[in-house]
Amino acid sequence: MSTPLLEVRHLKKIFPVTRGAILRRTVGQAHAVDDVSFTLDRGETLGLVGESGCGKSTVARCVLRLIEPSAGKVLFRGEDLLSCSRSRMRDLRRYMQIVFQDPYGSLNPRMTVGQLVAEPALFHGLVKGRREAGQRVGEMLERVGLSASYARRYPHEFSGGQRQRIGIARALASEPDLLILDEPISALDVSIQAQILNLLEDLQSDLGLTYLFIAHDLSLVRHLSHRVMVMYLGRVVETADRDALFESPMHPYTQALLSAVPVADPRKERLRKRIPLPGTVPSCVDPPVACRFASRCFKVQKVCTEQDPPLEPVGENDHRAACLFAEPARLL
Repeated sequence: MSTPLLEVRHLKKIFPVTRGAILRRTVGQAHAVDDVSFTLDRGETLGLVGESGCGKSTVARCVLRLIEPSAGKVLFRGEDLLSCSRSRMRDLRRYMQIVFQDPYGSLNPRMTVGQLVAEPALFHGLVKGRREAGQRVGEMLERVGLSASYARRYPHEFSGGQRQRIGIARALASEPDLLILDEPISALDVSIQAQILNLLEDLQSDLGLTYLFIAHDLSLVRHLSHRVMVMYLGRVVETADRDALFESPMHPYTQALLSAVPVADPRKERLRKRIPLPGTVPSCVDPPVACRFASRCFKVQKVCTEQDPPLEPVGENDHRAACLFAEPARLL
């Protein structure tokens, strides 16, 4: 078998919790990401879903070493990123780019669109001089559905959807292999979301890109992803092929999430089974010692408060779930 483009092993990120305005002292630890492992093959899209605060974006930033992981390994094309020097990481980041959630905050308002898009190519030495940089900018803008004439304008002159296209063009300028999409359409109007998703699909088909697609909207994840990984309170609770996860979810948390996704057919919407989740997500500063979902689970048993269930195979095609009572559920 070929080596995965990206392999993450037992990734952990712990943030210190401090108090005091002047004499700051550490009073606890927030376990933002706790023992996350996954692989990503070339040309594949892995959807990473979960509630806000479950650790999705922290995983993305740890993979790129925008923040330093506390433990684990991140292998990109077989090379351990966590042991790389700063200069080596700068070289490798050419092949790993990220598109951020907020198109209003991720673009420098003092730079023109041409400067923003050309910057990665110039930094990595892919173009030389103004002429080559201008040609690269025009190609990238047209590839994402914008006019090359926009290069002289500033970000504030564009709509949210156009700004996100500019962000994608900037990410593509360094000719990456891996694109991390950190909720790239959640800040956009619904009418624009479909356009950006279709653009991402076309780019993947044309350029052979690999995506780590982070979102909280399961319907969007199903449209774009090949495999899906569900996180809860810093842990992976279920991972499966897209169709297997949506048609036969095994973990109670995944089942509850899917039960909340609207269905276009009014008859099916009336007949579908809703699964409410009582209570709130436990604190990552003091997470449960056993199953982290036990306090909200509708299948909870006494053993769930005593044992921490591992992520184990529960079906075909490497379908895995971290639940002692995992079983498929039909929500319609």
